[in-house]
Amino acid sequence: MIEIDARHVPYEVTDLDAGCLLAVISESRESALVLARRQLRLAYQWCVLNPVVDGCAAASWCDDHALASLDLDDVLGGAGTPTVAAFAAEEFAAASGVSRFGALSLLADALDLHHRLPRLWIKVELLEVPGWKARRVAELTRKLSAEAAAWFDLQLAVGERYGWPTIERLLAMAVAKFHPELICDKTGPLSKADWGVTLTHKHGPEGTASGTSTLDVVGDSLDLARFHDLVCEEAERLRRAGDVDTLGQRKAKALGSIAEVQDTLDFGGLDKLDHRSSVDRATVDRACRDRSRASTARRGLRVFVHTALADLFGTDDLALADADKLGPVLVTQLEDWLKRHGSIASVTPVIDLNRTGAVDRHDPPAWMAEQVRQRDPHCVFPHCTRSSADADLDHIEPYDSGASERRGPPGKTPLGQTAPENLAPLCRRHHLAKTHGRWKYQRTRDGNYLWTDAHQNLWLVTAVGTVQLN
Repeated sequence: MIEIDARHVPYEVTDLDAGCLLAVISESRESALVLARRQLRLAYQWCVLNPVVDGCAAASWCDDHALASLDLDDVLGGAGTPTVAAFAAEEFAAASGVSRFGALSLLADALDLHHRLPRLWIKVELLEVPGWKARRVAELTRKLSAEAAAWFDLQLAVGERYGWPTIERLLAMAVAKFHPELICDKTGPLSKADWGVTLTHKHGPEGTASGTSTLDVVGDSLDLARFHDLVCEEAERLRRAGDVDTLGQRKAKALGSIAEVQDTLDFGGLDKLDHRSSVDRATVDRACRDRSRASTARRGLRVFVHTALADLFGTDDLALADADKLGPVLVTQLEDWLKRHGSIASVTPVIDLNRTGAVDRHDPPAWMAEQVRQRDPHCVFPHCTRSSADADLDHIEPYDSGASERRGPPGKTPLGQTAPENLAPLCRRHHLAKTHGRWKYQRTRDGNYLWTDAHQNLWLVTAVGTVQLN
Protein backbone atom coordinates (compact mmCIF):
# COMPACT_ATOMS: atom_id res chain seq x y z
CA MET A 1 0.00 0.00 0.00
CA ILE A 2 1.94 2.98 -1.29
CA GLU A 3 0.99 6.49 -0.12
CA ILE A 4 2.39 9.98 -0.67
CA ASP A 5 3.25 12.16 2.33
CA ALA A 6 3.03 15.95 2.63
CA ARG A 7 6.51 16.31 1.09
CA HIS A 8 5.34 14.24 -1.91
CA VAL A 9 7.59 11.38 -0.89
CA PRO A 10 6.17 7.90 -1.49
CA TYR A 11 6.15 5.41 1.36
CA GLU A 12 4.82 1.91 2.06
CA VAL A 13 2.19 1.84 4.81
CA THR A 14 3.21 -1.62 5.97
CA ASP A 15 6.78 -0.40 6.57
CA LEU A 16 5.77 2.22 9.15
CA ASP A 17 6.43 1.67 12.83
CA ALA A 18 4.02 2.86 15.53
CA GLY A 19 5.57 6.33 15.89
CA CYS A 20 5.67 7.03 12.16
CA LEU A 21 2.15 5.68 11.73
CA LEU A 22 0.77 8.08 14.35
CA ALA A 23 2.55 10.96 12.63
CA VAL A 24 0.98 10.02 9.30
CA ILE A 25 -2.45 9.73 10.95
CA SER A 26 -2.10 13.27 12.32
CA GLU A 27 -1.04 14.49 8.90
CA SER A 28 -4.04 12.79 7.31
CA ARG A 29 -6.38 14.47 9.78
CA GLU A 30 -5.15 17.91 8.74
CA SER A 31 -5.47 16.94 5.08
CA ALA A 32 -9.09 15.94 5.70
CA LEU A 33 -9.79 19.31 7.35
CA VAL A 34 -8.29 21.14 4.38
CA LEU A 35 -10.26 19.05 1.88
CA ALA A 36 -13.58 19.65 3.68
CA ARG A 37 -12.87 23.40 3.81
CA ARG A 38 -12.04 23.39 0.10
CA GLN A 39 -15.31 21.62 -0.77
CA LEU A 40 -17.32 24.22 1.13
CA ARG A 41 -15.38 27.08 -0.46
CA LEU A 42 -15.99 25.71 -3.95
CA ALA A 43 -19.66 25.03 -3.21
CA TYR A 44 -20.24 28.57 -2.01
CA GLN A 45 -18.47 30.06 -5.03
CA TRP A 46 -20.71 28.00 -7.28
CA CYS A 47 -23.71 29.54 -5.51
CA VAL A 48 -22.23 33.01 -6.08
CA LEU A 49 -21.79 32.32 -9.79
CA ASN A 50 -25.37 31.05 -10.18
CA PRO A 51 -27.71 33.66 -8.69
CA VAL A 52 -31.36 33.83 -9.58
CA VAL A 53 -31.97 36.50 -12.20
CA ASP A 54 -35.25 38.12 -13.15
CA GLY A 55 -37.74 35.73 -14.66
CA CYS A 56 -35.78 32.59 -13.71
CA ALA A 57 -36.66 29.93 -11.17
CA ALA A 58 -34.65 29.15 -8.06
CA ALA A 59 -33.17 25.78 -7.15
CA SER A 60 -34.99 24.07 -4.30
CA TRP A 61 -35.19 20.79 -2.48
CA CYS A 62 -38.51 20.10 -4.14
CA ASP A 63 -38.55 21.31 -7.74
CA ASP A 64 -39.34 17.82 -9.01
CA HIS A 65 -42.98 17.54 -10.12
CA ALA A 66 -43.10 14.02 -8.71
CA LEU A 67 -42.27 15.40 -5.24
CA ALA A 68 -44.38 18.53 -5.40
CA SER A 69 -46.88 17.21 -2.84
CA LEU A 70 -44.23 16.73 -0.14
CA ASP A 71 -43.65 19.24 2.63
CA LEU A 72 -40.20 20.46 1.61
CA ASP A 73 -38.62 23.89 1.55
CA ASP A 74 -38.83 26.12 -1.51
CA VAL A 75 -35.19 27.25 -1.27
CA LEU A 76 -31.93 25.55 -0.39
CA GLY A 77 -30.56 27.37 2.64
CA GLY A 78 -32.25 28.68 5.74
CA ALA A 79 -33.90 32.06 6.15
CA GLY A 80 -31.62 34.89 5.11
CA THR A 81 -29.58 33.01 2.51
CA PRO A 82 -29.56 34.02 -1.16
CA THR A 83 -31.29 31.88 -3.75
CA VAL A 84 -29.48 29.81 -6.36
CA ALA A 85 -30.50 29.35 -9.98
CA ALA A 86 -32.49 26.30 -10.98
CA PHE A 87 -30.46 23.42 -12.45
CA ALA A 88 -27.22 24.73 -10.90
CA ALA A 89 -27.22 21.71 -8.62
CA GLU A 90 -27.24 19.30 -11.57
CA GLU A 91 -24.01 20.72 -12.99
CA PHE A 92 -22.38 20.78 -9.56
CA ALA A 93 -23.45 17.19 -8.89
CA ALA A 94 -22.06 15.94 -12.19
CA ALA A 95 -18.70 17.65 -11.65
CA SER A 96 -18.52 16.40 -8.05
CA GLY A 97 -19.53 12.84 -8.86
CA VAL A 98 -22.36 12.86 -6.33
CA SER A 99 -26.13 12.59 -6.46
CA ARG A 100 -28.34 15.64 -6.85
CA PHE A 101 -29.37 15.39 -3.21
CA GLY A 102 -25.72 15.30 -2.15
CA ALA A 103 -25.04 18.41 -4.23
CA LEU A 104 -28.06 20.22 -2.79
CA SER A 105 -26.92 19.37 0.73
CA LEU A 106 -23.42 20.72 0.18
CA LEU A 107 -24.66 23.92 -1.49
CA ALA A 108 -27.21 24.54 1.27
CA ASP A 109 -24.63 23.93 4.01
CA ALA A 110 -22.18 26.35 2.36
CA LEU A 111 -24.89 29.02 2.13
CA ASP A 112 -25.90 28.60 5.76
CA LEU A 113 -22.33 28.72 7.05
CA HIS A 114 -21.51 31.90 5.15
CA HIS A 115 -24.75 33.81 5.80
CA ARG A 116 -26.26 32.36 9.00
CA LEU A 117 -23.29 30.94 10.91
CA PRO A 118 -20.35 33.21 9.93
CA ARG A 119 -18.48 32.76 13.23
CA LEU A 120 -18.61 29.00 12.88
CA TRP A 121 -17.40 29.35 9.27
CA ILE A 122 -14.35 31.28 10.51
CA LYS A 123 -13.48 28.28 12.70
CA VAL A 124 -13.71 26.04 9.64
CA GLU A 125 -11.44 28.42 7.73
CA LEU A 126 -8.92 28.25 10.59
CA LEU A 127 -9.17 24.42 10.56
CA GLU A 128 -10.31 24.51 14.20
CA VAL A 129 -13.68 22.89 13.48
CA PRO A 130 -13.97 20.04 10.96
CA GLY A 131 -16.14 20.66 7.95
CA TRP A 132 -18.33 17.63 8.61
CA LYS A 133 -19.27 18.96 12.05
CA ALA A 134 -19.98 22.46 10.74
CA ARG A 135 -22.17 20.99 8.00
CA ARG A 136 -24.12 18.97 10.56
CA VAL A 137 -24.69 22.13 12.63
CA ALA A 138 -25.88 23.96 9.50
CA GLU A 139 -28.37 21.18 8.84
CA LEU A 140 -29.65 21.15 12.43
CA THR A 141 -30.17 24.93 12.51
CA ARG A 142 -31.70 25.28 9.04
CA LYS A 143 -35.28 25.43 10.33
CA LEU A 144 -34.43 28.25 12.74
CA SER A 145 -35.17 31.86 11.88
CA ALA A 146 -32.28 34.10 10.86
CA GLU A 147 -32.42 35.77 14.28
CA ALA A 148 -32.29 32.42 16.10
CA ALA A 149 -29.41 31.19 13.94
CA ALA A 150 -27.44 34.39 14.62
CA TRP A 151 -28.00 34.02 18.38
CA PHE A 152 -26.91 30.39 18.28
CA ASP A 153 -23.79 31.27 16.26
CA LEU A 154 -22.86 34.02 18.75
CA GLN A 155 -23.34 31.84 21.84
CA LEU A 156 -21.28 29.07 20.27
CA ALA A 157 -18.45 31.51 19.53
CA VAL A 158 -18.54 33.08 23.03
CA GLY A 159 -18.21 29.72 24.72
CA GLU A 160 -15.41 28.57 22.40
CA ARG A 161 -16.63 24.99 22.88
CA TYR A 162 -17.68 22.97 19.85
CA GLY A 163 -18.44 19.55 21.29
CA TRP A 164 -21.80 17.91 20.62
CA PRO A 165 -23.12 18.39 24.18
CA THR A 166 -22.58 22.14 23.85
CA ILE A 167 -24.09 22.24 20.36
CA GLU A 168 -27.19 20.31 21.44
CA ARG A 169 -27.65 22.44 24.58
CA LEU A 170 -27.41 25.73 22.67
CA LEU A 171 -29.69 24.42 19.93
CA ALA A 172 -32.32 23.54 22.54
CA MET A 173 -31.95 27.00 24.08
CA ALA A 174 -32.34 28.67 20.67
CA VAL A 175 -35.52 26.72 19.99
CA ALA A 176 -36.93 27.56 23.44
CA LYS A 177 -36.04 31.26 23.10
CA PHE A 178 -37.13 31.91 19.52
CA HIS A 179 -39.40 29.01 18.56
CA PRO A 180 -41.30 27.81 21.62
CA GLU A 181 -44.01 26.48 19.32
CA LEU A 182 -41.57 23.82 18.11
CA ILE A 183 -40.98 22.40 21.57
CA CYS A 184 -42.67 19.08 22.16
CA ASP A 185 -42.44 16.79 25.13
CA LYS A 186 -40.80 13.65 23.76
CA THR A 187 -41.85 11.77 26.88
CA GLY A 188 -45.46 12.92 26.59
CA PRO A 189 -48.31 10.90 25.11
CA LEU A 190 -48.73 10.55 21.37
CA SER A 191 -51.84 12.09 19.86
CA LYS A 192 -53.92 11.44 16.76
CA ALA A 193 -51.70 13.93 14.93
CA ASP A 194 -48.90 11.37 15.22
CA TRP A 195 -50.87 8.54 13.59
CA GLY A 196 -49.52 7.09 10.39
CA VAL A 197 -48.11 4.06 8.61
CA THR A 198 -44.69 4.16 6.98
CA LEU A 199 -43.17 1.42 4.81
CA THR A 200 -39.40 1.58 4.23
CA HIS A 201 -37.57 -0.77 1.86
CA LYS A 202 -34.04 -1.39 3.13
CA HIS A 203 -31.78 -2.29 0.22
CA GLY A 204 -28.80 -2.98 2.45
CA PRO A 205 -25.13 -2.32 1.73
CA GLU A 206 -23.93 -2.38 -1.86
CA GLY A 207 -23.48 -5.89 -3.10
CA THR A 208 -25.90 -7.52 -0.66
CA ALA A 209 -29.44 -8.77 -1.07
CA SER A 210 -32.19 -7.48 1.16
CA GLY A 211 -35.81 -8.38 0.54
CA THR A 212 -36.53 -7.08 4.05
CA SER A 213 -38.47 -3.92 4.83
CA THR A 214 -39.68 -2.00 7.86
CA LEU A 215 -43.31 -1.11 8.67
CA ASP A 216 -43.82 1.58 11.33
CA VAL A 217 -47.33 2.14 12.66
CA VAL A 218 -48.72 4.68 15.12
CA GLY A 219 -52.47 4.53 15.70
CA ASP A 220 -55.39 3.85 18.02
CA SER A 221 -54.25 1.74 20.96
CA LEU A 222 -57.24 -0.58 20.88
CA ASP A 223 -57.01 -1.10 17.11
CA LEU A 224 -53.31 -1.90 17.29
CA ALA A 225 -53.77 -4.17 20.32
CA ARG A 226 -56.46 -6.15 18.48
CA PHE A 227 -54.32 -6.40 15.38
CA HIS A 228 -51.30 -7.48 17.43
CA ASP A 229 -53.43 -10.22 19.03
CA LEU A 230 -54.42 -11.36 15.55
CA VAL A 231 -50.75 -11.41 14.50
CA CYS A 232 -49.83 -13.45 17.58
CA GLU A 233 -52.65 -15.92 16.93
CA GLU A 234 -51.49 -16.39 13.34
CA ALA A 235 -47.88 -16.82 14.53
CA GLU A 236 -49.04 -19.52 16.95
CA ARG A 237 -50.98 -21.24 14.14
CA LEU A 238 -47.79 -21.30 12.07
CA ARG A 239 -45.93 -22.89 14.99
CA ARG A 240 -48.56 -25.61 15.36
CA ALA A 241 -48.33 -26.19 11.60
CA GLY A 242 -44.64 -26.98 11.98
CA ASP A 243 -42.94 -23.60 11.42
CA VAL A 244 -39.66 -23.68 13.36
CA ASP A 245 -38.79 -19.98 13.00
CA THR A 246 -38.54 -17.73 16.05
CA LEU A 247 -41.61 -15.99 17.43
CA GLY A 248 -40.53 -12.66 15.94
CA GLN A 249 -40.01 -14.21 12.51
CA ARG A 250 -43.37 -15.97 12.64
CA LYS A 251 -45.12 -12.74 13.64
CA ALA A 252 -43.53 -10.99 10.65
CA LYS A 253 -44.67 -13.77 8.33
CA ALA A 254 -48.12 -13.62 9.90
CA LEU A 255 -48.65 -10.21 8.30
CA GLY A 256 -48.39 -11.83 4.87
CA SER A 257 -50.76 -14.62 5.90
CA ILE A 258 -53.32 -12.12 7.14
CA ALA A 259 -53.03 -10.15 3.88
CA GLU A 260 -53.69 -13.34 1.91
CA VAL A 261 -56.79 -14.08 3.96
CA GLN A 262 -58.00 -10.52 3.47
CA ASP A 263 -57.69 -10.96 -0.29
CA THR A 264 -60.29 -13.74 -0.15
CA LEU A 265 -62.89 -11.69 1.73
CA ASP A 266 -65.89 -10.20 -0.05
CA PHE A 267 -66.87 -6.57 0.20
CA GLY A 268 -70.34 -7.51 1.44
CA GLY A 269 -69.18 -9.98 4.07
CA LEU A 270 -69.22 -13.27 2.15
CA ASP A 271 -66.49 -14.42 4.52
CA LYS A 272 -69.12 -14.68 7.27
CA LEU A 273 -71.07 -17.34 5.42
CA ASP A 274 -70.82 -20.88 6.77
CA HIS A 275 -71.95 -24.29 5.58
CA ARG A 276 -75.56 -23.58 6.62
CA SER A 277 -75.90 -20.71 4.16
CA SER A 278 -78.34 -21.15 1.31
CA VAL A 279 -76.11 -19.18 -1.06
CA ASP A 280 -74.65 -21.31 -3.81
CA ARG A 281 -71.04 -22.16 -2.91
CA ALA A 282 -69.87 -21.59 -6.49
CA THR A 283 -71.27 -18.07 -6.31
CA VAL A 284 -69.32 -17.45 -3.11
CA ASP A 285 -66.10 -18.81 -4.61
CA ARG A 286 -66.54 -16.70 -7.72
CA ALA A 287 -67.19 -13.60 -5.62
CA CYS A 288 -64.11 -14.30 -3.52
CA ARG A 289 -61.95 -14.62 -6.61
CA ASP A 290 -63.32 -11.34 -7.95
CA ARG A 291 -62.68 -9.76 -4.56
CA SER A 292 -59.09 -11.00 -4.62
CA ARG A 293 -58.45 -9.52 -8.06
CA ALA A 294 -60.09 -6.25 -7.09
CA SER A 295 -58.06 -6.09 -3.90
CA THR A 296 -54.83 -6.64 -5.80
CA ALA A 297 -55.72 -3.93 -8.32
CA ARG A 298 -56.78 -1.53 -5.58
CA ARG A 299 -53.48 -1.91 -3.75
CA GLY A 300 -51.64 -1.12 -6.96
CA LEU A 301 -48.82 -3.45 -5.91
CA ARG A 302 -46.60 -4.33 -8.85
CA VAL A 303 -43.26 -5.94 -8.15
CA PHE A 304 -41.24 -6.86 -11.22
CA VAL A 305 -38.53 -9.44 -10.62
CA HIS A 306 -35.97 -10.22 -13.31
CA THR A 307 -34.10 -13.50 -13.11
CA ALA A 308 -32.89 -16.31 -15.35
CA LEU A 309 -34.76 -19.61 -15.32
CA ALA A 310 -31.44 -21.37 -14.82
CA ASP A 311 -31.02 -19.49 -11.53
CA LEU A 312 -34.64 -19.93 -10.49
CA PHE A 313 -34.55 -23.71 -10.88
CA GLY A 314 -30.87 -24.18 -10.14
CA THR A 315 -29.06 -25.22 -6.97
CA ASP A 316 -27.19 -22.00 -6.21
CA ASP A 317 -28.72 -20.61 -3.00
CA LEU A 318 -26.75 -17.37 -3.45
CA ALA A 319 -28.09 -16.53 -6.92
CA LEU A 320 -29.56 -13.03 -7.10
CA ALA A 321 -32.70 -11.68 -8.74
CA ASP A 322 -33.47 -8.02 -9.42
CA ALA A 323 -36.70 -6.93 -7.74
CA ASP A 324 -36.72 -3.38 -9.12
CA LYS A 325 -37.67 -0.95 -6.35
CA LEU A 326 -37.36 -3.58 -3.63
CA GLY A 327 -33.70 -4.11 -4.51
CA PRO A 328 -31.76 -7.33 -5.11
CA VAL A 329 -33.11 -10.46 -3.43
CA LEU A 330 -31.88 -14.03 -3.20
CA VAL A 331 -33.54 -16.45 -5.59
CA THR A 332 -34.48 -18.58 -2.58
CA GLN A 333 -36.52 -15.65 -1.26
CA LEU A 334 -38.12 -15.21 -4.68
CA GLU A 335 -39.14 -18.87 -4.56
CA ASP A 336 -40.75 -18.26 -1.17
CA TRP A 337 -42.66 -15.27 -2.57
CA LEU A 338 -43.96 -17.40 -5.43
CA LYS A 339 -45.06 -20.15 -3.03
CA ARG A 340 -46.93 -17.73 -0.79
CA HIS A 341 -48.27 -15.33 -3.42
CA GLY A 342 -48.40 -17.49 -6.53
CA SER A 343 -52.12 -16.86 -6.94
CA ILE A 344 -51.43 -13.22 -7.86
CA ALA A 345 -48.12 -13.76 -9.65
CA SER A 346 -47.67 -13.90 -13.39
CA VAL A 347 -44.74 -14.86 -15.56
CA THR A 348 -43.96 -12.59 -18.51
CA PRO A 349 -41.64 -13.63 -21.35
CA VAL A 350 -38.34 -11.86 -21.50
CA ILE A 351 -38.39 -8.75 -23.67
CA ASP A 352 -36.19 -9.05 -26.76
CA LEU A 353 -33.70 -6.25 -26.25
CA ASN A 354 -32.68 -6.51 -29.90
CA ARG A 355 -36.18 -5.96 -31.27
CA THR A 356 -36.37 -3.07 -33.69
CA GLY A 357 -39.25 -0.96 -34.85
CA ALA A 358 -40.51 2.59 -34.78
CA VAL A 359 -43.82 4.39 -34.50
CA ASP A 360 -44.88 7.82 -35.64
CA ARG A 361 -46.39 8.94 -32.34
CA HIS A 362 -45.07 10.44 -29.13
CA ASP A 363 -45.85 7.68 -26.60
CA PRO A 364 -44.08 4.37 -27.24
CA PRO A 365 -46.07 1.13 -27.29
CA ALA A 366 -45.89 -1.11 -24.20
CA TRP A 367 -43.27 -3.46 -25.64
CA MET A 368 -40.98 -0.58 -26.54
CA ALA A 369 -41.30 1.12 -23.16
CA GLU A 370 -40.50 -2.12 -21.35
CA GLN A 371 -37.57 -2.78 -23.67
CA VAL A 372 -36.02 0.62 -22.95
CA ARG A 373 -36.49 0.26 -19.19
CA GLN A 374 -34.91 -3.20 -19.18
CA ARG A 375 -32.06 -1.99 -21.36
CA ASP A 376 -31.38 0.96 -19.01
CA PRO A 377 -32.41 0.05 -15.45
CA HIS A 378 -31.83 3.56 -14.09
CA CYS A 379 -31.93 7.21 -15.15
CA VAL A 380 -29.11 7.84 -17.64
CA PHE A 381 -28.15 11.30 -16.33
CA PRO A 382 -24.58 11.43 -14.95
CA HIS A 383 -24.32 9.75 -11.54
CA CYS A 384 -28.11 9.32 -11.19
CA THR A 385 -29.23 5.94 -9.84
CA ARG A 386 -33.01 6.39 -9.69
CA SER A 387 -34.87 3.40 -11.09
CA SER A 388 -36.15 3.60 -14.63
CA ALA A 389 -39.34 1.79 -13.55
CA ASP A 390 -41.10 5.12 -12.95
CA ALA A 391 -38.85 7.36 -15.06
CA ASP A 392 -39.95 9.40 -18.06
CA LEU A 393 -39.00 8.04 -21.48
CA ASP A 394 -37.29 10.98 -23.15
CA HIS A 395 -36.85 11.49 -26.87
CA ILE A 396 -33.11 12.04 -27.29
CA GLU A 397 -33.82 13.86 -30.51
CA PRO A 398 -36.81 16.01 -29.48
CA TYR A 399 -40.17 14.86 -30.80
CA ASP A 400 -41.59 17.11 -33.52
CA SER A 401 -45.37 17.08 -33.11
CA GLY A 402 -45.91 18.92 -36.40
CA ALA A 403 -43.74 16.69 -38.57
CA SER A 404 -46.54 14.22 -39.35
CA GLU A 405 -48.75 16.92 -40.81
CA ARG A 406 -45.90 18.17 -43.00
CA ARG A 407 -44.97 14.72 -44.23
CA GLY A 408 -48.44 13.26 -44.60
CA PRO A 409 -50.44 10.57 -42.78
CA PRO A 410 -48.36 8.23 -40.57
CA GLY A 411 -49.57 5.21 -42.51
CA LYS A 412 -48.25 6.68 -45.76
CA THR A 413 -44.98 8.23 -44.71
CA PRO A 414 -44.04 7.02 -41.22
CA LEU A 415 -41.35 9.14 -39.67
CA GLY A 416 -40.57 6.72 -36.87
CA GLN A 417 -39.59 9.41 -34.38
CA THR A 418 -40.32 7.07 -31.47
CA ALA A 419 -37.93 4.13 -31.52
CA PRO A 420 -35.84 2.33 -28.86
CA GLU A 421 -32.62 3.94 -30.06
CA ASN A 422 -34.17 7.41 -29.70
CA LEU A 423 -35.57 6.82 -26.19
CA ALA A 424 -33.83 6.93 -22.83
CA PRO A 425 -35.17 6.86 -19.25
CA LEU A 426 -34.75 10.11 -17.30
CA CYS A 427 -36.14 10.74 -13.84
CA ARG A 428 -38.51 13.69 -13.79
CA ARG A 429 -35.96 16.15 -12.42
CA HIS A 430 -33.27 15.31 -14.97
CA HIS A 431 -35.85 15.25 -17.75
CA LEU A 432 -36.64 18.84 -16.83
CA ALA A 433 -32.92 19.66 -16.68
CA LYS A 434 -32.49 18.39 -20.22
CA THR A 435 -35.64 20.00 -21.58
CA HIS A 436 -35.41 23.41 -19.91
CA GLY A 437 -31.84 23.51 -18.66
CA ARG A 438 -28.46 23.66 -20.28
CA TRP A 439 -27.82 19.99 -20.93
CA LYS A 440 -27.81 17.91 -24.09
CA TYR A 441 -26.91 14.29 -24.74
CA GLN A 442 -26.73 11.57 -27.34
CA ARG A 443 -26.71 7.79 -27.35
CA THR A 444 -23.53 6.23 -28.69
CA ARG A 445 -23.34 3.20 -30.93
CA ASP A 446 -22.27 0.98 -28.04
CA GLY A 447 -25.30 1.96 -25.95
CA ASN A 448 -23.66 4.55 -23.68
CA TYR A 449 -24.77 8.15 -23.21
CA LEU A 450 -22.59 11.19 -23.88
CA TRP A 451 -23.70 14.30 -21.96
CA THR A 452 -22.57 17.89 -22.49
CA ASP A 453 -23.28 20.81 -20.16
CA ALA A 454 -23.33 24.54 -20.95
CA HIS A 455 -19.57 24.78 -20.30
CA GLN A 456 -18.80 21.98 -22.78
CA ASN A 457 -17.84 19.52 -20.05
CA LEU A 458 -18.37 15.93 -21.16
CA TRP A 459 -19.63 12.91 -19.21
CA LEU A 460 -19.98 9.37 -20.47
CA VAL A 461 -22.69 7.34 -18.71
CA THR A 462 -22.12 3.61 -19.04
CA ALA A 463 -23.72 0.53 -17.54
CA VAL A 464 -21.10 0.52 -14.76
CA GLY A 465 -21.00 4.21 -13.88
CA THR A 466 -20.18 7.74 -15.03
CA VAL A 467 -16.85 8.95 -16.35
CA GLN A 468 -15.94 12.62 -16.85
CA LEU A 469 -14.03 12.99 -20.11
CA ASN A 470 -12.45 16.43 -19.64
